[in-house]
Amino acid sequence: MGKVTFGLSISLDGFIADKNDNVSEVFAWMGRAMEHFYEVIGDQLNEGGVVIMGHRSFHQIENEQGWIMPDGTPLPGPVIVLQSQAREPLKQGQTQYYFVTEGIESAIAKARELAGEKNIALHGGSSVQQALSAGLLDEINMSVAHVLLGEGVRLFDHLGSKPIHLEHIRTLETPGATHLSFRVVK
Repeated sequence: MGKVTFGLSISLDGFIADKNDNVSEVFAWMGRAMEHFYEVIGDQLNEGGVVIMGHRSFHQIENEQGWIMPDGTPLPGPVIVLQSQAREPLKQGQTQYYFVTEGIESAIAKARELAGEKNIALHGGSSVQQALSAGLLDEINMSVAHVLLGEGVRLFDHLGSKPIHLEHIRTLETPGATHLSFRVVK
């Protein structure tokens, strides 16, 4: 069984997007450090089996070609979208979307069924927060961009008052970002 993990870029003050949902500042490091891209993400693209995201993230990436990287490369593989309204599965380009209305536990159960031995990747603040709060997240991979946004979409809101302990795995420096990995202590 694979791990439940996430890899997101974040500002030093904890935001994954500015107040207008713009992520360009937290991902600006990529333009200065593309030669380190695979060192940063490791083998996550090959180890990943399914992505879980919220409906907000889905609406930001939805297009006829499916989910594509900034260079136009498609990301094949299933994506589970957490939302409140029921909806039939949708195929766009190489991306198969499934819509789950029963919460993060149900989404992770469906992802495990689809992923087999591969990892489950969370995308977006809400899915990360829900998985952390439910004790279902195994690993955190953050690229801390060397920028302060001041306001926007926080990554670690709504976690409750109980501390969540982490075990440091790795730190990597690249131009424009510090990349941190932690295992969630259970």
